[in-house]
Amino acid sequence: MDYVSGGQGLWSTLDDYLAFARIFLGAGAVDGVRILRPETLASMTSNCLTEQQRATAEVGGMPLFRGGHGFGMGVAVVLDPKKAEPTVCGGREGAVGWPGGFGGWWRADADDDSVLIFLAHNMVERDQLSRGIGLGVYEAITRFQALASADDR
Repeated sequence: MDYVSGGQGLWSTLDDYLAFARIFLGAGAVDGVRILRPETLASMTSNCLTEQQRATAEVGGMPLFRGGHGFGMGVAVVLDPKKAEPTVCGGREGAVGWPGGFGGWWRADADDDSVLIFLAHNMVERDQLSRGIGLGVYEAITRFQALASADDR
């Protein structure tokens, strides 16, 4: 029996993540090669969720966007940097990124021409989270992002 799932079984490398994230910094191009048309990039980086959808979006029973994010085509989009949950995607307004189910996380912020990538391989179950197990990954992402985004760089 075949099982189709958009997010299961995908594996990648740091170089692949970096090349993908750079598409958002280069207006759809990487190293002079156009990967996405401007219209496609605009669709990917524009929120396509309603307020109701943003308010009720959950993954595994946990809130996903918490008010600071929208969702484009395949990526979280920062709508309000002050409300954006760092473990989803932080940065300035318009930054994009996504957390992976096993601890991988990335963001691209064209405003300051930065890419942040955090790779971990750790699937934490909800009952483990309720006991505090695995929270270190999320704390590390939050600290990593805060340091990389510090105004005094």
